[in-house]
Amino acid sequence: MSEHDATLAALPYAAYLGLRIDDSGALWLPFRADLVGNYHIGALHGGVVAAALECAALVWLRRETAAAPRTIDLTIDYLRPAVSRDLHFAVAPIRVGRAVATVRVDAWQADPARPVAAGHGNFRLIAD
Repeated sequence: MSEHDATLAALPYAAYLGLRIDDSGALWLPFRADLVGNYHIGALHGGVVAAALECAALVWLRRETAAAPRTIDLTIDYLRPAVSRDLHFAVAPIRVGRAVATVRVDAWQADPARPVAAGHGNFRLIAD
């Protein structure tokens, strides 16, 4: 099992959503029709987008801190519809301390300069 597979296996919901890590370490969610919430415009369900943002933060923290992070709080800003295509994530740590980390995650599709959603969360870092 690769390091990426082990990281995703530690987060069953990330695996359920289909979150992937490519060879460069970038996180992305391949489009699946069963994740659509608005069939009129073909947009991903907002809950899927929020869960994927949270999972992306958890995956990043697990890889970077070797801790088993737990969500304290998470705020999601929906910026535009996430249409029927892959969703990519850019994770940026705001502050990573010994016990708590604050992280921002941007989700984008065709253009990283045009995010579809952003998440800002605080996570408790628990040693494995």
